[in-house]
Amino acid sequence: MQFYVGWSHSDALFSDYYSDCPTLVSAVSDNQGTLKRFKNKPNKLIIDCGSVFYVKQQKRPTLKHVFEIQRSLIDECPNTSSIRLVHFDEPMFNKTSLSDQYYAMERTLYNAYEYLKVVSEEKLPVNVSTMGVIQGFDRASVHYSANELKKMGYRFFGIGSLLAKNQKQQIEFIKYAIEAVGAENLHVFGVTGITQMAEMVRMRVASFDSTRPTMAAAYYQVFYSNPFRTYVISASRAKPQSDRLGEPLYCECPVCKENPQDMFIPSPRPYMRLRSIHNYYHLVKTIEKMKVGTEREEVV
Repeated sequence: MQFYVGWSHSDALFSDYYSDCPTLVSAVSDNQGTLKRFKNKPNKLIIDCGSVFYVKQQKRPTLKHVFEIQRSLIDECPNTSSIRLVHFDEPMFNKTSLSDQYYAMERTLYNAYEYLKVVSEEKLPVNVSTMGVIQGFDRASVHYSANELKKMGYRFFGIGSLLAKNQKQQIEFIKYAIEAVGAENLHVFGVTGITQMAEMVRMRVASFDSTRPTMAAAYYQVFYSNPFRTYVISASRAKPQSDRLGEPLYCECPVCKENPQDMFIPSPRPYMRLRSIHNYYHLVKTIEKMKVGTEREEVV
């Protein structure tokens, strides 16, 4: 299972620190032109349509406009990067009635179909492919959505709208999607819980993305692994939901090798970026340990 770190224009340049760092970026105006900052471009990239951002706006951009931003981001990457483009979907976060949920699913499928028409008019590089977004509100609707995407020609899929669900529901919906498209063809959008990550490893999900390293850093949190744990840096004024830590523990991440005290400085933003680089290192180590544990279970 591959972990894609969610990235935006003001975040740390993760792949400059880690050569193998799959990245997800949204096709929003603030991100346009920003991949040029990377000395080492991400070797694997998912470019989504920024649906979670746009759904909060009064006016949404046209499909063509969003695709043009995606295309500009592609042009900033070498042809050695493996890139997947995601069509515009209709998130179900704020959909409570069955009719609204059904409309969101159908609207997502309509966008998926129209998106392929736009893509077909362009000559995309061979390293670029498309991903269909599965939106559903129960097992039957998840299967229906996935099967409709298959008919359109999608071969790789992402399951969306999991953020508003609890841990148990998230795992259930991931299983529904696996039943429909296979774990090897599935990406899970925006799941951050350690328990869910462990389950996805056991289910052999192809990939998932999370902004957890950056979000935790923004709230003055630092990760450590083996076992995975979270601390709030003592110098911050944040109300601790985790234990406080005043001095760095032993760590071999790029930040700690240089100067571990830097990430214990609450602000300004450059210090937050250093914390996120450190957090990424320990989250990846934790995921890798989960993989090893799963492989051992299978051997036994």
